[in-house]
Amino acid sequence: MSESGPPRCFQCFRPQEQCYCDLIPRIQNETEIVLVQHVSERDHPFNTARMVRASLDRTKLVCGNSERLVNSDLGLGGSAGLLYPSKGAKTLASVPKNERPTQLVVIDGTWPQAKALVRDLPQLRDLPHYQLLPTEPGNYRIRLEPNEVSLSTLEAVVEALRELEPELTDLEKLVNVFETMVQRQLDHPRVLSSHYSGGKKSGRNLNIPASLIKPDKSIVVAYGEMDCRDETEGVGKSKAQRGPLVWSAHRLGESVDSGLKNFESFLQPRLELKDTLLAHLGLSRQHFLSGESVSEFCDRWGKFLQDADTLVVYHPNGIRMLKHVNAKLSKWITLKSINFNGQEKRRTFSEFVKDECTNFEVKLPHSGRAGKRLAKAVNLVNYLRDVGLKNLDSENS
Repeated sequence: MSESGPPRCFQCFRPQEQCYCDLIPRIQNETEIVLVQHVSERDHPFNTARMVRASLDRTKLVCGNSERLVNSDLGLGGSAGLLYPSKGAKTLASVPKNERPTQLVVIDGTWPQAKALVRDLPQLRDLPHYQLLPTEPGNYRIRLEPNEVSLSTLEAVVEALRELEPELTDLEKLVNVFETMVQRQLDHPRVLSSHYSGGKKSGRNLNIPASLIKPDKSIVVAYGEMDCRDETEGVGKSKAQRGPLVWSAHRLGESVDSGLKNFESFLQPRLELKDTLLAHLGLSRQHFLSGESVSEFCDRWGKFLQDADTLVVYHPNGIRMLKHVNAKLSKWITLKSINFNGQEKRRTFSEFVKDECTNFEVKLPHSGRAGKRLAKAVNLVNYLRDVGLKNLDSENS
């Protein structure tokens, strides 16, 4: 008897050609993640709880519906909490270290399913409730989401652990596996429905943030290169989050004061820079001879970035670099979160800018690879603002 479909991986349940299991990192988390999964999610082909379970050392899963779970022992201790944005839920980032939950319950299901489980299960309803405040859309473009800042189960778990255990490494690798799964599905030749790629059906074809579109908003676009790893961390240890080595920024607008138009900093490296790294950065040793200290960088950056600015970076790593050195942050968004790529042709960031943004090119005084990537990011932001304004005009006409 012939098989009814392509061979599948028995761990991730994806077709073997789209299996992502070898990419999943092992993460030694301390906060136990308890996944309460609605039974209808168990066999969903794009369920991300499988990735969470395969990656985290401390995690468990309970599956069922309200009727089955209402009297079940979920194995929760006295310091468990529920990640759920109910009225009065505390923002996870605001909870003092000594009050943080040692178990965090995350519901795996659609929003209607999650609401039903919280409503029907006193084990969940009576827990302290915590919430995240995502500032950008999730990247779950192959499933419908109720609003622009909804996150998949995996994205929610990662964001929660970033708040509870900021020292954890390899969370970004887990996000990369998730995004690989999403992109492989989008790139599959059988994917024709706009449901999967941010088309009209999903409402995600233009998820351009309002702060980019409104002409009265002050926009600062930035790009950074990370400092090299400190070799004293030892061989075999995971790579820790790092601060910036190069930081370049440009403020949009024709009438901006020259002193607030462009920002560039070369910071003192922790280790001697190798020729191969300098070549990669497109810089020379001369750029770092008078490198700024972290405190000097933070002071100058704090004067450049205004409270009313919206900071735009390409990838969340740009924000993490600033957080790592306690540099000033304003409202921020990432270009990676915006579905600017057309369904009909899958293109990289650079390919899209080259193909679509030639009318918005700017010449910037910044150096090296960071300067080139900053210019591309500025071109894309100008393009998105133009597209967004045109769509607003057409809707209002």
